[in-house]
Amino acid sequence: MKFLNIRNLESYILTFFNLLKIYLIINRRFKNNKKLKFILFYFPVKSYQENILDLVKKMKKNKNIFIFLIYNKYSSSEISKQKNSLLIDFGYLRFVPFSNIFLNKINLFISNYIAYIYPPKSTNIYISHDITDIQMVNNEIEKKLFSALLKIDYIFLSSDIVVKDYIKKFKLFYKKKKLRTPKLINTGYLKLDHVKKKLHLFKNKRDSIFIAPTARSYKKEDNISADLEDIIDNLLKFTKEKVIYRPHPIDLTKKGDNNFVEGIISKFNKNKNFSADLSKSYLNSYSKAKFLITDFASTAFTFAYSTLCPVVFHSKNEKKLNITELVPSVYYKDRLKVGYITNNVIQILTIIKKISLTKSKLRIKIFNLRKKRIKYLNQSLNKTYKEITNIIKI
Repeated sequence: MKFLNIRNLESYILTFFNLLKIYLIINRRFKNNKKLKFILFYFPVKSYQENILDLVKKMKKNKNIFIFLIYNKYSSSEISKQKNSLLIDFGYLRFVPFSNIFLNKINLFISNYIAYIYPPKSTNIYISHDITDIQMVNNEIEKKLFSALLKIDYIFLSSDIVVKDYIKKFKLFYKKKKLRTPKLINTGYLKLDHVKKKLHLFKNKRDSIFIAPTARSYKKEDNISADLEDIIDNLLKFTKEKVIYRPHPIDLTKKGDNNFVEGIISKFNKNKNFSADLSKSYLNSYSKAKFLITDFASTAFTFAYSTLCPVVFHSKNEKKLNITELVPSVYYKDRLKVGYITNNVIQILTIIKKISLTKSKLRIKIFNLRKKRIKYLNQSLNKTYKEITNIIKI
């Protein structure tokens, strides 16, 4: 943010007073406990945050840790009701006098989204939400993201596959520069463990086909969007199954294509077997799904590993995809280990019949792949907590 927008004056004022509040709380608390470490969790976007809040809850049990939860106008509905939560728009920090002084004693900054501004003396941790190594943006944007990660001290990653992918990308983007890169640590996948645990609380019948594509702008010539209407139409006509459509969260914002989403919903919302899931949590849809249809979305493996249900990857230009991309990517290689690949609607209808016959075999294949890929399954919360306490030396 280059300039302070007068229309956002309220957020600026709240940011100033909440920074002052942090400063006063820290000074008061530190007088009573010189061993106290102050940690700031930052939530810059609206998304499903309960897995991170599980970590917060565990850390709050440590008497030598004091936690602030920082949200902005986009993430207020998820975080604002939590204890010690404050609205601070980090985009305004450069306009707030004494902001570095107010945040001077923050020991640790943690976010599961890439940030660009940090407290002046904090150790910074980024908790990645990548479950595998697929590239979700083009090279130019990805280079900018990895440039932002150079400000990070530690990156917590879900698997050895993702650790290797990050190492490769840091070398690719900065091979001619001697730059300090973050320490990469496999801590397991917090979101996967959380979803697995939560799904046991649902009593829904698995009677639906779940469709969750990637953002419409990603690999636009190859993704599912051009075929999506035809796919839903044929599923409703010929399978008589319930269909749940969950658009990518980006496509529900100005950065995405909300008009496309509204068009799909408008066409099918009168069909009793069609429903759209626009909620912040996908857990209810996961619990109802027999299987998932997607294209390149990372949710494919989160779904497969948490439910042990198969995935149909719709890849209409499979043969034309760049072989240099297909060969090294574990994401692409693992697709047939959790389901099937299709390139037209007829194949999808055929595969649906096949899935019912191979469900048990697919379940075993997914279970074995999960065991191979995710090292700290059901242990990520403890592993992440242990790494954090080691970093801040508690």
